[in-house]
Amino acid sequence: MDKIVTEVEQDAAVAALKRLISHPSYTTAAAPGAPFGQDIRLALDEVLAICHELGYHTYEDPDGYYGYAETGDGDETFGIIGHVDVVPAGDPSDWDSDPYTGVVRDGAIFGRGSQDDKGPSIAAIFAVKALENRGYHFNKKFALSLVLTRKPCGVGSLNITKKKRLSISVSLPMLNFH
Repeated sequence: MDKIVTEVEQDAAVAALKRLISHPSYTTAAAPGAPFGQDIRLALDEVLAICHELGYHTYEDPDGYYGYAETGDGDETFGIIGHVDVVPAGDPSDWDSDPYTGVVRDGAIFGRGSQDDKGPSIAAIFAVKALENRGYHFNKKFALSLVLTRKPCGVGSLNITKKKRLSISVSLPMLNFH
């Protein structure tokens, strides 16, 4: 079976994930345009910049609850929802490396958010782009909707739904480790 994602694309995805991990995006005091704190808003800005660099069309909610990146054509949208917040890293001595660096070791990326939910979001962004780069065309738009936090009660998701941006949506799976 042919590989769809090239080594160059995979390296770019790893570099993008490291960029996103470098933002300690846990909830802090609200600020204008950043209802869950400036750090989480900076993580949203970063992932949307990554999407823009890849050719996605991007949008940021002026109230700061979500953003999205889309590509493709069609009247309907297939959406994947991800979040950019993380829980605080806790005691740094519990980590083998800086939790906000993104370290590749033994074929895995270690860093806060690499499994929930920054890693899966970056994987979706680059997987769709890789398919497009190979000539695959979708009969719907693809949208990655990024909420700033999955708590409380998915406020970002509720705002996306209220504004009727997505006609079809699924959640990103979280990566698990054993």
